[in-house]
Amino acid sequence: MANISPKLFQKAIQQGLKAALFTTSTAAIMLSSSGALGVAAGVVSNNNNAAFSDLAAANNWNDITAEGIANGTPVDGPQNGMAFTYGGDHTITADEAGRIITAINVAGTTPVGLNITQNTVVGSIVTGGNLLPVTITAGKSLTLNGTNAVAANHGFDAPADNYTGLGNITLGGANAAL
Repeated sequence: MANISPKLFQKAIQQGLKAALFTTSTAAIMLSSSGALGVAAGVVSNNNNAAFSDLAAANNWNDITAEGIANGTPVDGPQNGMAFTYGGDHTITADEAGRIITAINVAGTTPVGLNITQNTVVGSIVTGGNLLPVTITAGKSLTLNGTNAVAANHGFDAPADNYTGLGNITLGGANAAL
């Protein structure tokens, strides 16, 4: 095994750290400019009785355009970190445990409701005037976390901690929680 001087070893470590820092910084810039950081993806409900667990084949959810309308491409229900828009006067069921939704948009509709059948977290609920009634099943919770603003490239802006679209809340039992 060769002997390496402490100064040479220190210099090699410093160069390695500089290269790692440069690579990490470059990756963060690339992700940021691509929209991968800080901007939520979104979907729009296509049919009444849509659920978070719906797969694309059910045709209950569509990809959303920058204008906030369905583009006709069926997709799975909203995933973690996504925003969604009510595409009509629908009832939607939050049936995926621990799902984190950045924002819900109910503008332009008279939503029938959001049924919370699994613990769900929501960053914002925005509206153009109509309110979203929520029913929380016994033993489940809706957590309003007030984070994760949504940019307008999903057809709507949703500042963090905005619940102007939240309507009546019905607790479906003694241990349902908000």
